[in-house]
Amino acid sequence: MLPDDAPALLDPAADARRERLFRIVFWTFVGTIVFSTFGTLALKAYPPILLVFARMGIAYPSLVKGPTWLYNSLLPLLPLLAYARTHPKAQLAFFALWGTFCGGMSELMGTSTGFPFGAYAYGDWLGPKFLDHVPYLIPPSWFAMSLLSLDLASRVTSRRAERIVVAAVFMTLWDVALDPAMSRAFPMWTYPSGGFFFGMPISNWAGWFGVALVIAFGYEVIGGGLRATTAWAPLLYALNGLFPLLVSLLHGLPEAAAIGAVAVAMPLLAVRAQGVALLPPNLLRRAPRRTPPKPVAA
Repeated sequence: MLPDDAPALLDPAADARRERLFRIVFWTFVGTIVFSTFGTLALKAYPPILLVFARMGIAYPSLVKGPTWLYNSLLPLLPLLAYARTHPKAQLAFFALWGTFCGGMSELMGTSTGFPFGAYAYGDWLGPKFLDHVPYLIPPSWFAMSLLSLDLASRVTSRRAERIVVAAVFMTLWDVALDPAMSRAFPMWTYPSGGFFFGMPISNWAGWFGVALVIAFGYEVIGGGLRATTAWAPLLYALNGLFPLLVSLLHGLPEAAAIGAVAVAMPLLAVRAQGVALLPPNLLRRAPRRTPPKPVAA
């Protein structure tokens, strides 16, 4: 397995700045989940609250799109900052470009031809679309979650071929939680022909596994693989599983939430079985302050 404590590539001052920025992004990311969850609960408990926002000039679509867009914008920043301490900039750039490119091209092909996921289409909730097909926010999420999945897989097996396969499985398990929430509970995308799993065809999982396999292969074989894991990976993976589970629960799909919870728990349990903590030891610790330079003697 890969170490959590590989030698830092950043000097102490740069690492402190990275740590502070990571925590700002992380807690803002968590805030979008909290805002969306309690906002939905408030609307369900007291629908007239929408009138209050309307008088403020804030329409319901903005209440949904704002935190959703922020959530998806912050997601790829988290692994970039987490791995910046132990990975060269060029390698991280390759990871980001490879994961985003492969995910984006697969989505463009999928929405245009139906391969490899099955026929589906994005609505307008996720914002502007690349070539009028794929929201710009979607491809970077492939990078973020595939790299986190590879991190978790690296804790389960030390063999490269197995890591690639396990990472693809972990990505697909995340989709088990994601898809019912985003296609049925609150339709960010739709499958016009329907399917067996809350309106999703089984071809979607086959497509997810195949694309994740290609991305993980690129990370490992072309990009040299991860030099070290990060203690934040299990929590980041869990949070990205938790959000769609909450969406399914709040929009009347408890069965989908239950199945998704089991799916998301499987990678985390596999990691925990290796003796790995699921929470970073410094979760609530304040980010280090910058130490002022000592005055130079005259």
